[in-house]
Amino acid sequence: MKVKSILFGALVASIFSTPALANFGTNTQDLPLLERGVSSTQLLAQGQSKRFNINIQQATTLKIASEHFPGATSTGNRISAVLYNAAGQQVAEASSPRGHFEMVRQLQPGNYQLEVTGNALGGTKEKDNNRYELHVDY
Repeated sequence: MKVKSILFGALVASIFSTPALANFGTNTQDLPLLERGVSSTQLLAQGQSKRFNINIQQATTLKIASEHFPGATSTGNRISAVLYNAAGQQVAEASSPRGHFEMVRQLQPGNYQLEVTGNALGGTKEKDNNRYELHVDY
């Protein structure tokens, strides 16, 4: 009987912890920190997401915009971003079928994660139309 109780408890605990793990992953310390200014160059990973930590110290307006390199076409590039709070709840999202999203959101102090996903038509890792930067202000 004790074994069944222990197994049932473990099952219930795993059910309630799964949504948080699905949104935030198991190790957020390995994620790059997204700070004010312009991020390093990123690659659209053809549908695979890229996550960043954002630490907000005081109530503020967070502004994030994606940008492709000048002269590189972003026509047909789909890019989207979702912002999650520390509990793994979605607090904002933005997307664009033209390669440039803009997100503006009032935030309270705390730790957040930004997840960026996108696809570049005909883009390979070596082409400029597959690269973007994030412009961040808060």
